[in-house]
Amino acid sequence: MENTKKMNKQEAIPLILTVVLVIAALLVFFIGRSVPNLDLRISIFLFFLIDIGFLVAMILGTKAKQFGIRVISVLSNGLFFIALSFFTFALALAYGLSGP
Repeated sequence: MENTKKMNKQEAIPLILTVVLVIAALLVFFIGRSVPNLDLRISIFLFFLIDIGFLVAMILGTKAKQFGIRVISVLSNGLFFIALSFFTFALALAYGLSGP
């Protein structure tokens, strides 16, 4: 008689969304650097959208029933949100200093 609970698809959504958003942020970072003459505002906007996605994933994670998923979701999404917000702010500052 096992006492383990299986994770259903609904509870795995915050973790899957976090992984997808991290991959998207890395793709935007590396593709944005390799494309010549790409305006910095496009990268700032895409990172801002990904940042909002981390907030949505954190909110979805707090509504999970399993405690482990809740903790992992809040910690990882909070960390990624803060890091990406800082990076987006740095990009916006660089754009403001260089001028349009």
